[in-house]
Amino acid sequence: MSDFDTIDAILTRAIEMEAQAAAMYDGAAARSTTAPIRDRLRELADAERSHKARLEEIKAGSVRWALRRAKAEVVIDLRISDHLVGGSLDDDADYQDVLLFAARREKIAHDFYAAMAEEVKEDLPRGVFEMLAAEELRHKYLLEKTYEEIVYQDF
Repeated sequence: MSDFDTIDAILTRAIEMEAQAAAMYDGAAARSTTAPIRDRLRELADAERSHKARLEEIKAGSVRWALRRAKAEVVIDLRISDHLVGGSLDDDADYQDVLLFAARREKIAHDFYAAMAEEVKEDLPRGVFEMLAAEELRHKYLLEKTYEEIVYQDF
């Protein structure tokens, strides 16, 4: 766990990942020429900033309280983006592409945190990784739910 020897280091890395995601979505929004897609990309950037702020609050406050709260919440994985092709933030990406890209990105973050949780032997760091994995899965769920409501209704 070399780069993640402390709870502080784990949360610092998670905060950095959220900031990078916000910057990525902001950049894609700046390049987008389609207003609804640009708006959605800005919403995604704002959501990542919100996630970052939440992690900063956890880091500054009570990690144990956040873990107890996270364990009480059930997270559903719709697995929609797991089976679909496409998804990008290219300049010509449509709404479906943006949603698929974002959902897959959340899955990658979830899988990273879940793998780290399996590697850690100590209860508290493992719990933090499990909490972060659940949070990313929750974000994926929200994106896939939007995909289901908007894209699937056309079928």
